[in-house]
Amino acid sequence: METASLLKKKSISTLSERGEQDFSEEDEPYIDLDVFDNSNYENTVTTYSKDSFIYIVKKFFNDKIDKHPLEQAFILKLDIFLMASSMLGYFIKNLNQYNITLAYNNGMDEYYKMDKNQFNYLLSIWTVGYIVGQLPANYLIHHNLINFRYFLGFIQFAWSFLAILQYNATSLTEFYILRFVLALLEAPLFISLEYLLGSWYYPAEINKRSTYLAISSGIASVIAGPLQQLIIELSKDSNIPPFKLNFLLDAIISLPIAAFTMIANPNLPTNTTNWYWNDTDKLIALERRRKMGAKIDKPHQKKSTSSYKSYLGKWQIWIFPMMFWAFNNGGHVTSQPTLVSWMKMELNLPSEYYNIIPSIIHFVGIIFAITVGYLNDYLGGIYNHVFLKIYFASMVIGCLLLSYWDLPLWLHWFSFFLIGVPGSWGQPQIYSWINRIMVKDDSFRSFLISVTNTLAYVIGSVVPIFVFDSKYRPKYFIGFVYTACLSFFGLIMTYVADSYTKRDEHREKYNAVIEVEL
Repeated sequence: METASLLKKKSISTLSERGEQDFSEEDEPYIDLDVFDNSNYENTVTTYSKDSFIYIVKKFFNDKIDKHPLEQAFILKLDIFLMASSMLGYFIKNLNQYNITLAYNNGMDEYYKMDKNQFNYLLSIWTVGYIVGQLPANYLIHHNLINFRYFLGFIQFAWSFLAILQYNATSLTEFYILRFVLALLEAPLFISLEYLLGSWYYPAEINKRSTYLAISSGIASVIAGPLQQLIIELSKDSNIPPFKLNFLLDAIISLPIAAFTMIANPNLPTNTTNWYWNDTDKLIALERRRKMGAKIDKPHQKKSTSSYKSYLGKWQIWIFPMMFWAFNNGGHVTSQPTLVSWMKMELNLPSEYYNIIPSIIHFVGIIFAITVGYLNDYLGGIYNHVFLKIYFASMVIGCLLLSYWDLPLWLHWFSFFLIGVPGSWGQPQIYSWINRIMVKDDSFRSFLISVTNTLAYVIGSVVPIFVFDSKYRPKYFIGFVYTACLSFFGLIMTYVADSYTKRDEHREKYNAVIEVEL
């Protein structure tokens, strides 16, 4: 059967023509896959009973198993190009970010004669830059004014240049300036990627993809320590401090990732032009959005003031930012040198231990995060609240134990694992929850993702200076108590969000029944 026979009768000959249409009012399918002949794709269609164990296992690991062969091929391309470029970009962004902690633990403090609270100043300056960078990024994304493919590729090229400048920095003042500029250019990445994932994937597909995005950050944390240790071993005869060589390596890694982003990132379903799509793929992308009930904005469509005012009346704009604030700021307990300081100052362990053991904890967290992502998608993608409750409860217990500090050695290790492992699944469960319940409103979804991310950093820009003051190393009593309280608050917000989500779902089903009866 000719591809043309699959297309809807309505003329959609070019993407620019589609851009002139009101997608939110489109009722007819963009492509009818039901009339397609599957005879040439028999090996891609499941023949197992849905009650069989083999089917259940296949369905758990492969969410494409029940879909049309053309849609399976489409999702495979999406995973190869969108997911790969997103994960690589987020990986190098977090490697750049995490390496400042490694640098501090591996000679930067002595090299720049850092004392008092300069390390927290570096973190806070980065956070302020990240907040400032969010403002223009939020505006551009919310008003559909950027091409993600080229925009994200450009900022990643800029990161490489800034890494070289950090390698050459001769004073702490230069570092302050460079970390601020780096944060400005890193700010758009995460909100762009989460918005893109929610624009391409079904709610029952997004948990594992959002998890893969999040664990690319964890992978950066896993390899950063061993990479620094390898540099230390290989540069023993060099006059260049090992922590500086790490910045140079970051620059080298960033360049090919930036180039790949410009090739692979598909932009949005409404205006994608990448070489790997054919005409059928582009229509499948639009049809998937239509089936989700998405109200897709026209390209470059600006929002009125009244639309922003209407957002303030929605419960999501108040609850999810608070929940993510509790998660994000609670993460300071692991991004700060809490575990490393304990191993260095009280256990007197050498560098190969405190550079490797945190990576082991991150690796275990990645395994748990992947399991949670797959399990949630298999169950329909609706159990985000359960896994977030487990995360926040673990943080409360672990931080309260560490605030006491005088623990048996095994319990001390267990407490650090308890606060280090669950954090890997917290972020993807929050944002996949947002993408799932806001799938029908792209405009509000983009705004909510931006506000949720920004608020956490606004508060987090100054708090670590006070609660994780380096003079309290390694006990950080105030920091552990603060994080325990914050996590308890996050637990409350999760219960509230779950209650409102179930209420809205009940109302939607009730209204649908009323419409059918009428």
